Amino acid sequence: MSASGGAVSASEEQRKTVEKIDFVIAWVDGNDPEWQARKRRLEGKAGEDDQPERYRDWGLLRYWFRGVEKFAPWCGKVFLVCDQEAPDWLRRDCDRLVIVRHEDYLPEAFRPAFSSHPVELNIHRIPGLSQRFVYFNDDMFLLRPVEEAFFFRKGLPRDAALLNPVPTVDLKKRKGGRIFTIPLNNAEYLNRDFEFRSCIRAHPLKWLSLKYGKKALRNLMLLTWPRFVGFDELHLPQAFLKSAFEDAWDEDGDILAETSRHPLRDDRDVNQWLIRERQLAKGLFMPRSPKAAGKVFDLDLEGDAAARAIEGQAVPMVCLNDGPMEEEAFCRMREKVQDAFRKILPEPCIFEKEGTE
Repeated sequence: MSASGGAVSASEEQRKTVEKIDFVIAWVDGNDPEWQARKRRLEGKAGEDDQPERYRDWGLLRYWFRGVEKFAPWCGKVFLVCDQEAPDWLRRDCDRLVIVRHEDYLPEAFRPAFSSHPVELNIHRIPGLSQRFVYFNDDMFLLRPVEEAFFFRKGLPRDAALLNPVPTVDLKKRKGGRIFTIPLNNAEYLNRDFEFRSCIRAHPLKWLSLKYGKKALRNLMLLTWPRFVGFDELHLPQAFLKSAFEDAWDEDGDILAETSRHPLRDDRDVNQWLIRERQLAKGLFMPRSPKAAGKVFDLDLEGDAAARAIEGQAVPMVCLNDGPMEEEAFCRMREKVQDAFRKILPEPCIFEKEGTE
C-alpha cells in the first residue's frame, strides 16, 4: 500500500525494482570431466592461459551462499553463472536463486567460453539483472555483515579511484594469455575514450578523497601526467551499474567483441576492470577507503594467514587467490580453509537442499 492508503503505483513498483541490488557470481568446477573434455578440444591454442589454478575448485561455494544469506540478507536475486551442471545441493526452487548457463546470455559467437573475460564482459545481457549489482568471482567471500551502503551510496557504486602506473613484467618468462598484459590494454582503451584531466576536473573530490589515506598523495602526484597511467585493482567484489556495461559496448564494442571471441585468455584481451575504470572516469562512484573493503590472500604463499582471517572474520570481504602448488599442499590448504569457513558459517542456508551437508 502507498502512504495515502491506495495501491502501490506502477511507477513505485518500477522504482523498487531498479533500486534492488543483485549479486552475480561466476563459478566453474575444474574437476568436472565433461567440462575438462570440452576444454581439451581447445588446448594448444596460441596465447592461452591454461594454468590449473585458473579453474581448480576449492569446494567453498556452499560457504559463499551461506555468507550471502547471513551477511547480506538484503540482496535481491543471486545469479550463479556457470557452463556446467550446478551443484546438486543447490535448491533450484529457491526464489532468490537464478542459475544462468552460458547459452542463456552469451551470444553464440562468444561460445564456448573457458576464459572469464567473455563471461564477465557480457554480464549485462543476463535476463532480469538489476541496474545495480555486485559481481563476485568464485574465490571472493563475505565474512561480516555488510549493509547496502557498503556497495552503493546515492545510487552509485562505492569504490576507490587509486591511480597507479601499470607494472610491466618479463613476458619471456610468462608466455601466453597471462593477466599481466590486460591492465595495459585497458589503459589504452580508457585513454582512447576519455581525456584524463577533464575527468579529474569534473570530480576532483572523488579523485583526492581523504578516504584514500596516503594513496591520495600518489593520486595528486600522478595528476601531472597527461593520460591515465593505470589503477590499483583491488580484486574484491565489485559494485557495478548495468548501464556502464551497455555504454562500454556502445563505445568500445570493437575490443569487447574481439575479447569475447577468445575462448581462452589472450594477450590482446581486456577484462571487466575496463568497465570499472570507465565508471571511475565518468565519476559514477562514491569514494570508499580501500582498507575498509577487504583483503586479498595468495593461498600458495599466505594460506595459513587466510584461514586465520576467515575464522577471525578480520575483514568484511576476502579474496582467496589460488596459486601454483603441489597436489598434496593444495589438499592440505583446502582442508584448512574449509574448516575456517565451517566455524563461522556452520548452518545450512535457504539456498541449500535439506540433508545435503
